Amino acid sequence: MNFRLRLALLFVTTLVAVQVFTALLAYGVARRALIADGERQLAVGAAAVAHQLDDISSRVADNVQVLSLDFALRAAIAQNDQSTVLSALRNHGRRIGAERMLLVGLDGTVRSDTAEPAGGAFPFADLADAALDHPAAAVVALDGKAYWMIVVPVYAPKPIALIAAGIPVDDALLAHLQQLSALPNTLELVTRGADDRWTGIAHGDDRVGIAPALAGRELPLQPTLVRLDASEYVVLATRLRESERSTPVAAVLGYSLDDALRPYRSVAIAWASLVALGLAIGLIGALLIARGVARPIEKLAAAAHRIGTGDYAPAAPMIKSDEVGQLAAALSNMTLAIAEREERIRYQAEHDAVTALPNRHAAEAVIRHALSTRPAAGALLMVGLARLPEIIQTMGHTISDRLMRDAGARLRPFAARGVVARATDTQFALWLDGADKADAIAIAFRILDVLGVPYQESDLSIDAAPAIGIALHPVHGEEASTLLRRAEIALFAALGAEDPVAVYDASTDPHRPERLTLMTELREALDRNQLRLHYQPKLRLADDRIDGAEALLRWQHPLRGAVPPDTFIPLAERTGNIRRVTRWVLASGIAQAHVWAARGHALRIAINLSARDLDDADLPTRVADLLSLHAVAPRNIVLELTESAVMGEPDTAVQVLKRLADLGIDLAIDDFGVGQSSLAYLRRLPVREIKIDRFFTQKLGEDVGDRTLVRSIVELGHRLGYRVTAEGIETRAAFEYLRDVGCDHVQGYYIAAALEPDALEAMLTRDGGATNRGVRA
Repeated sequence: MNFRLRLALLFVTTLVAVQVFTALLAYGVARRALIADGERQLAVGAAAVAHQLDDISSRVADNVQVLSLDFALRAAIAQNDQSTVLSALRNHGRRIGAERMLLVGLDGTVRSDTAEPAGGAFPFADLADAALDHPAAAVVALDGKAYWMIVVPVYAPKPIALIAAGIPVDDALLAHLQQLSALPNTLELVTRGADDRWTGIAHGDDRVGIAPALAGRELPLQPTLVRLDASEYVVLATRLRESERSTPVAAVLGYSLDDALRPYRSVAIAWASLVALGLAIGLIGALLIARGVARPIEKLAAAAHRIGTGDYAPAAPMIKSDEVGQLAAALSNMTLAIAEREERIRYQAEHDAVTALPNRHAAEAVIRHALSTRPAAGALLMVGLARLPEIIQTMGHTISDRLMRDAGARLRPFAARGVVARATDTQFALWLDGADKADAIAIAFRILDVLGVPYQESDLSIDAAPAIGIALHPVHGEEASTLLRRAEIALFAALGAEDPVAVYDASTDPHRPERLTLMTELREALDRNQLRLHYQPKLRLADDRIDGAEALLRWQHPLRGAVPPDTFIPLAERTGNIRRVTRWVLASGIAQAHVWAARGHALRIAINLSARDLDDADLPTRVADLLSLHAVAPRNIVLELTESAVMGEPDTAVQVLKRLADLGIDLAIDDFGVGQSSLAYLRRLPVREIKIDRFFTQKLGEDVGDRTLVRSIVELGHRLGYRVTAEGIETRAAFEYLRDVGCDHVQGYYIAAALEPDALEAMLTRDGGATNRGVRA
């Protein structure tokens, strides 16, 4: 829909809205006035209904009073002459219009009834009691009909009985009342039924039933608006004089709003015709006005659309001096300003502010374009400055920015075959189009020579320690993002190695997708119980007996075969799955300890914990539950942890370890001597054992320095109250030396490799806990 049509529609819509608002306002005023008039009429009618029924009651009471003074009737009552009494009641009932006449004894028993057999109790005892003083009357509901029940006493000269006359309040009577006075056409008598719903029992001339509209609501004793048969009515109820023993009866009057509004319909039709004519004229005028206003606006809209598509060519000048002409001139100036600003923004978005080199996003786009147009060989070099974080911390960002600017200038000459970009705060990316591995390595060493010259500034001389990672296309990736990521991984490898140049090696990539798959398969292995524990014996040197074993996790993958623990344990620690692994190892190891104890093998089972396990405040509770479940003594379990695991969260770790020690479990420091802690710090921990790392024991038979260090560790450990275990014992010379220096336990291939539970048990049974040293199991 174009602007011209929208403008015309705006004019017409405004006109229609004003007319509709006026119509609604007029309708609302008229409707409120009619409702107020209806409420007034209903109030007058309700009072009239009650007054007319009271007049009927008074006349009938007088007539019945005349009957009660009849001597013959009193004599018949005194003599209990039922035929005479019934004859008198029927004759008099016909004269006064009563449908039912009753003679009621002073005890409340119906002695004569012109409609039903006598003998029952008079249902309206309150009227009978009141009639002993004066005639009593009320509108009652009886057998689904409404009656004026009038009760008068019979004296002879004392009260001897009561006469009750039931005048039907039916449709005919209501219609007669409507003729006698200006009552509303809708008049209905209602009573409350057994289901507590109002039910109509008599109607006036208009047969519209008001009772269904009263469902679920109280009797409308004030004027109320209701909907009956898709029509709106104002209704008002008035309670009639009623008996305590009868369900309530009320007169409900209705005032039809539809009937009241009917005379206004012709006026509304005439008004609508005038409005339609006015709208037609207004539409024609609106179209003419919109045409003159819209043409220049449409030209400006077309120019704005062209600008939106990136076409900033100036539009043809508009010869107008009014506001539209000023807008056109402003739009032309804005177009030129946008073109300049967009070019500046694009440059800033694609370039580094410090070095003025393309940024990572721009470099990735260039590489992607090169790969799509020339899908030949190529190399991506990621150049990193290892010392830059230290330079920032020492000298600030100002010096580091100047250093990076200088490094970028040194790298620019290498962009002749591709592009040089600043990839991160500390890294540059260099894409070499068509380069193979040899070219890439050669250029990498040339870059090292260029960047190896220290940065000079006044009295400063800064060596940035450059390193380079290389990813090759298509060997290491087909996508630009993949090459960037893998070149960065190669750079990390170079930063941690002696050789400052490294080519991406998939086997050392910790972020390979197959490693993520391995974690999924590890979770499945835990669920399917595919993991196994092997146990490496620990020999007590004091008596050459095996009194313990270290539980070592093994995973026999159904497709991959044996997966080394060094492959999946570090991944489990990084991904958070290590806690599930630890729970499985604890459950399996403690269960195995129970089995061996039951068979007479008193072995202390050592189980390894990770750093993440020491953050688990529920670990001591879980271990205690497992010990209780399998009836294993805490002294038969040793939990091993590394120094680095304790150093991660020392406060939390100390609390968890103290709770484990309080259970009676011994704790051991594994790989002692290669971590970050000191013996002074370890004194804070409830540790009972230290295990000398295999790094110190592998050359124990030949290296004097290792011998001295191991002897010192054993002596110091004993003085501090620790048991000392040496790991990785593979030679007799190492074994004998450890015995000589007083080491408590040894383990390693010289004693036995890690065995399956049945194999270890067979070994214990065969040797009785002793071992032939030098024979590998």
